[in-house]
Amino acid sequence: MTLDGVRTQEMFEGIDVEIVKTTLEQGEKLEEHPVYTKYWDPNPEIRREKIMPFFWSIMKSHGCIAGNRSQGSSVMVKNKHRFSYPGYSEIFTGEAHDDEVASNDMVQSPFKTVFEFVKEELKLPKEKVAAFASWGVTSFIAEKVPGSITNNCGNAKYEHSDKDERVKLLNDMQFDTLTLWEELRHDSFTHQFAMFHLKTFSPNLMYIGYGETDDWAHEGRYDRTIDALVIFDNCFKELWTFLQSSEEYKDCTILVTTDHGRGDKTTDWKDHEAWIDGAQHIWLAVVSPKVNRRGEWKPDVPIFANQIASTICQELGLDWKKFNEKMGHPVPL
Repeated sequence: MTLDGVRTQEMFEGIDVEIVKTTLEQGEKLEEHPVYTKYWDPNPEIRREKIMPFFWSIMKSHGCIAGNRSQGSSVMVKNKHRFSYPGYSEIFTGEAHDDEVASNDMVQSPFKTVFEFVKEELKLPKEKVAAFASWGVTSFIAEKVPGSITNNCGNAKYEHSDKDERVKLLNDMQFDTLTLWEELRHDSFTHQFAMFHLKTFSPNLMYIGYGETDDWAHEGRYDRTIDALVIFDNCFKELWTFLQSSEEYKDCTILVTTDHGRGDKTTDWKDHEAWIDGAQHIWLAVVSPKVNRRGEWKPDVPIFANQIASTICQELGLDWKKFNEKMGHPVPL
């Protein structure tokens, strides 16, 4: 799972009060601002739990998370561009391709992805490997050969929507719901399609890409950026509850990360590019009964986005070197 463009600051410390101050209307007091009244606390651990209470409860009991820079933990992208297509490509292929992947254009991935590799190695039908995302360009990034996997990203019809009346209604509604940009759809649609696919087809590997955290940040809507994290927490709770109710999935591994960071300052938090300091910093959460770590990682060897694909392969019992010997080694869990 990915949460597009979520900074380490909000993930580990909750709301950034200095950014909230920049959004105040003339004469408005900080203590009266809705974001402040809902989510502020002097303790950063309490602040972050106010935004994502369920996520942080799982980190304590069943998972671990790396990337809290204030604790000396480091997770970064290897690619030099620090925006979405290169970020997702690095995650999906296990390697940064700075020359070949240098824009967010809707072009097919020139490289095989971990989704295609898993499907081939396990000899699975396409329904058993699936990618759902709110950003339409993800459909091009998720596979080198179109149609290799179940691929439903952006405003795209979910091909199995006719199997369920509720899903059919959601499928129709997504095309009548306005978003900030044409290539987007709301995370609520993406999440529900993914949940239906999970319950119906029991995939071996599934990816869900939530995008509204990045969309609202680009618009400078810090309030809605935080709201998008709250909505994700509810989605994560629904997913976790289903997985734990399933004998097939209760011991599965969940990886949650982001494709890039954002600027560290109040003047550049909305943006992320090669020249923006802070955009290279990301985070990685792992939920698994097989993981020995719990809670936050303390200072350790740095982790990079190019290690995620090999970690997926390892969790599925596959030889990651057969996929790409140049990719980053699996994360030491």
